[in-house]
Amino acid sequence: MRTYVKPKPGKLDMEAIAQLLGVSKTTVHYAIRNTGRLSDETRKRVLKMVQAKGYRPDGLARSFRRRRSDTLGIVLATLTNSFHAHLLEGVEMVAQQYKHTVLVSCSHGRSDVERELVEVLLEKGVDGVIIVPADPVLNRNYYQGLLDGGTRLVFVDREIPGLNAEVVCTDHEKGAYLEAQHLVGLGRKKILCIATRSPERRSTSVRERLLGIDSCLREAGLAPATVLGTDPPDSTAHEQYGYDVMREHLRRAERQFDAVCAMHDGLAYGAIRALTEAGLRVPKDVAVVGFDDQDPSAYFQPPLTTVRQPMRELGMEAGRLLFRRLGEPGMAAARQRIVLEPMLIVRESSGAPKPG
Repeated sequence: MRTYVKPKPGKLDMEAIAQLLGVSKTTVHYAIRNTGRLSDETRKRVLKMVQAKGYRPDGLARSFRRRRSDTLGIVLATLTNSFHAHLLEGVEMVAQQYKHTVLVSCSHGRSDVERELVEVLLEKGVDGVIIVPADPVLNRNYYQGLLDGGTRLVFVDREIPGLNAEVVCTDHEKGAYLEAQHLVGLGRKKILCIATRSPERRSTSVRERLLGIDSCLREAGLAPATVLGTDPPDSTAHEQYGYDVMREHLRRAERQFDAVCAMHDGLAYGAIRALTEAGLRVPKDVAVVGFDDQDPSAYFQPPLTTVRQPMRELGMEAGRLLFRRLGEPGMAAARQRIVLEPMLIVRESSGAPKPG
């Protein structure tokens, strides 16, 4: 038996529709957008009520009239590092050229929050959404449903395997190969990698970096890298995690490595602190390299050797790709994957001889 809850007086909104039907607001979301796992009976019941009450979210009303909101949405994984800041800067630059504003949100690395934010942005009527996905698997079916329904989405830096979607990323495997090659060329033979997330939850960008490192070590006839990585709390900063995991490793095991490849620069900052506190010298005892070339890396002590991602260009390419798709009458059958070139930036932390 369904319980009828009288909605509060005032403007009819999605919550009021949900109360009239005795269902959740999420159910109404899914029915209107034709996504999610709903029975045909439930979907039809919701749509019948929506039609009877004349309700439409503002963003959907604009789309029904074939008008645009002149806004884009972007969902970042974090707001605490310069990679995402420069990525956003690139998107903003392109959006301004097209006289669009950008609504910015942050998932903090949580796939459930990411999905809720995408829903909110679509409800607000954005013309398309650019996403740095938090997880390689969990939202795949959700995004496939949106794409099948005509929603314009572009994924940046990371992919969702099996999803036929627009992607803009760096050649992560090549970048990691270059830094491993650099370390091997300096005589380093035992590589330790630091990555956030356990293997099944690692982003495609991190997986590709690990592949690049192992490919180089295999060609050099060296043992595969040892990889440290668990699932830290979503709020844990890379710097703190890098410090914690390196300190714990040094405490529990005898040092059997002469180089560290951190999957992000922030992890490298933390690892260097832990190594220094343990009495190890960087780079004399242990060489350390990062990935991204975030703003502090050139000024860290010692300055960090890293792989530079073209951060601003990634955002610009994502914006351009999204606007190209917005200018097309239908969804492109063949989705585009744009891959930008990485660059090895050699500084003091890897122990390379100083030029001159």
